[in-house]
Amino acid sequence: MKVRFVRSMVCSCLIFVSQTVRMNAQAVPDAQAAQQPPPAASQPPQQPPQQPPTPPQAPPTVPGTPSVPKPTIDIPSSPAPAKPASTQIQEHDTGGDAISVEPFVWLVRSTPTLRPGAGNTFTDAYSLRFPGGSKYAEGIIATIPTTRENSLEFTYFVLKGQGNTLLPVTENFYGNDFAVGDTMASNWLARSMKLSWNFLTWPYPSNGAKFRVKTLWEVQYSELSATFNAPADVNAILTNGSKQVVFPTLGLGAEYHPEKHLRLEVKASGFAIPHHADIWEAEASAVIRIGRVETLLGARAMHYKTSPQASDEYISQSMYGPYIGIRYLFSK
Repeated sequence: MKVRFVRSMVCSCLIFVSQTVRMNAQAVPDAQAAQQPPPAASQPPQQPPQQPPTPPQAPPTVPGTPSVPKPTIDIPSSPAPAKPASTQIQEHDTGGDAISVEPFVWLVRSTPTLRPGAGNTFTDAYSLRFPGGSKYAEGIIATIPTTRENSLEFTYFVLKGQGNTLLPVTENFYGNDFAVGDTMASNWLARSMKLSWNFLTWPYPSNGAKFRVKTLWEVQYSELSATFNAPADVNAILTNGSKQVVFPTLGLGAEYHPEKHLRLEVKASGFAIPHHADIWEAEASAVIRIGRVETLLGARAMHYKTSPQASDEYISQSMYGPYIGIRYLFSK
């Protein structure tokens, strides 16, 4: 019994050992398979590096023949688009740039002189400087702007005077005699009219330029009328006479604008025929503009003479003095 038991135990042990060895043998290949990395993915066959295209070879040239260069074509770049012209309107502030009216007062003390003309046949014709003196001239200037910063200007003024003269000799005025010793009373009135086209010559357009030049194209008319009387002489005859001069005149003017509301003006014009009539005028002023009102402070001079070839008398007069004016601008 003991032998059988031992035998069976030995057999059981052998069977257990063989089963264990078999299981270990199967586990070893599986573990090795798990440890091996997965097979690498199949890679596409490598392409050889591409060579740059070979430039075309110039055909061989015959020895001694120069190679002909390839023609090149320059494509001009497209021009830059032109900038649109500026539409900004520059302010025009040249004198006379608005419809305006200007009353002025000219502080002038001047008297005319009456002289016998070259054709005067009266033996008692003498020169007379009118007695007394004027106080001031009153006038008005009207301005209308035209194109290109030009303007049309009309000027009118009158100057009056009166006085008494004790005649040392018998004198003849305008064909009437006044006896020696008469107290002759004389009244005179000088008036002048001028139409001027003030043309902006440089620069145009002004565009805020400080200095500007004008040419003046004008027509001037001046007249002096006088009345002579001797109230104490019953034989004296009240005598009236007048003389005129009218000429086209040419001139030059300038403006300087140091500030926006201030400008300085200078102008002169005239015309003359030698040994005949003449007329000229000049002025300088400072103009201050505030809104629609301009104040003018300046000085003016004027001279005129009728033709000395007259058959009776001719008149000459020179006037000068300061003046002040107030100008109102109706439009801008």
